[in-house]
Amino acid sequence: HSIAFQGEIFNACDLRRQLDLAAQTPLMPLLLAGWQRWRERLFARLDGLFALAVRDGDDVVLYRDPSGLCGLYRYVDGQGGVAFATDLDVLLRLPGTQQRLARRSLHEYLRFLEVTAPNTIFDNVSAAEAGLPLHWPARDGAVPLGPETDVDPQEALPANLADAVAMLDGYLQRSVRSRLAGAHHPAAFLSGGVDSALLCAIAARQHKELTAVTVGFNSAAYDEAPAAQRIALHLGLRHEALRFSRADYLDAFERFSRDAEQPMADPTSLATLLVSEHCRDRHDIVLDGTGADEAVGMLPARHVRLAVRSASLLPAGARRGVGRFMRAAPGLAGFAPILDFEHPADTMIRWDGFRRPEIEALCGEPVSFAHTSFYLTFERYQDASPFDLYSALVDAMPGDRLTQAIRISGVRMGFPFYDRETDRFLRALPISYRYAPGEPKRVLRALLTQYVPPEIWSGPKRGFTFPLYDFLAADNHLLVRRYLDEGTWLSAAALAQGKVQAYARQFIAGDRRLTFRIWALVVLAAWLEHHGSPN
Repeated sequence: HSIAFQGEIFNACDLRRQLDLAAQTPLMPLLLAGWQRWRERLFARLDGLFALAVRDGDDVVLYRDPSGLCGLYRYVDGQGGVAFATDLDVLLRLPGTQQRLARRSLHEYLRFLEVTAPNTIFDNVSAAEAGLPLHWPARDGAVPLGPETDVDPQEALPANLADAVAMLDGYLQRSVRSRLAGAHHPAAFLSGGVDSALLCAIAARQHKELTAVTVGFNSAAYDEAPAAQRIALHLGLRHEALRFSRADYLDAFERFSRDAEQPMADPTSLATLLVSEHCRDRHDIVLDGTGADEAVGMLPARHVRLAVRSASLLPAGARRGVGRFMRAAPGLAGFAPILDFEHPADTMIRWDGFRRPEIEALCGEPVSFAHTSFYLTFERYQDASPFDLYSALVDAMPGDRLTQAIRISGVRMGFPFYDRETDRFLRALPISYRYAPGEPKRVLRALLTQYVPPEIWSGPKRGFTFPLYDFLAADNHLLVRRYLDEGTWLSAAALAQGKVQAYARQFIAGDRRLTFRIWALVVLAAWLEHHGSPN
């Protein structure tokens, strides 16, 4: 047996005790002993951010933790040979590999603005899905190693909401403490929302040197800094509100385009990279609230529920025709998404990327999304409750900005909500503890109230976002004109130049509805400019 490992394990001491190993046993012998004892059940016992590969005789098993924040990729050549690496660029520099753009992954990118595991932007390259072992030789029927295959829970489920709040407090205190162990100058991202505020409140009691860090914007419509400042003041935390200039964001765009493994058009990626680089030079770890949305779950908006459960039963042609009419009618445009969709899953996609017919026109070929993680998840959960369906889709939505920001900047980050036991506890709670009408994230809100009075943090939440339209329109649409007027990237991606330029002209003329589509094209163009022409 042999193991290759990259990342961090936070419960190594517990594992040594379970395996009757000496307290100073190094990590690699520990992992080997765990594999020999538990085989694949070892993976569900590991609490951390990591990717690993196990060679057991002629079998190779690749695995990355359920957060998916560490990359792990596999290349299969035409002769059945296999190579793997945690860095996509490194993998594609190995002898015998080829960089060839995967057409269906290009379609996926244009629809979702990212490519999600197991797909990558390259042919013959797959990404290990978070929490799902990837075997070579391949095995049929592999399933995620979730709570149902994990060790037995240490505690029974709570009898009521008050008990759930108390138990969650214990889980989060322990997970925050494990992430802060050994830190001298820790920080925590504070957006003003429930997740980050709760982590700051708990961490503030554990480390007196904690600094809260917020990305602010000049526009009040995007700026969470005032709300974050009120929370930090109540907790007695040092607070940094960072306001980056346009020059900073343009520089970040250049670096992200050059260094990102795949094209990725999450509009918050530039701010994430800048704040990560800021913290890398000042803090030895940064806590982040990512993982709470996935664990607690969400109920989709009412118009989405209507679209999925009712409107999807209507004849598609008539439904979409009425929807298009509503989009053009004053006062009715806001209701159009209830009817104007091709597939009910479309109503729950995070960003407004290109639709299938538009992608077919751009690429000049038939397009299907049946292979994507998002659509496959919808098919598995389409008969579930709206809460369970949407919660599963939140897990399946693309989300690579933190992975790339960590990789590019080198910042060390900790994610207490991805703690193995905390995540399992939250997912096992009854839906009524996780959501109530007008009270999403119910158990998190109830716990935060014990640390910070609601009048300080409650109110409309904008979410961490970015003034994308203003960024694209500035300097006479500089980025749009530079990348979409012309360029060799169009031939590399085999997109119809006339269609691309028509979209650009329409956006420059003031059509804000195209913002995410234009951003997807600009990001793709810049990425291809730096990464050559895969073919």
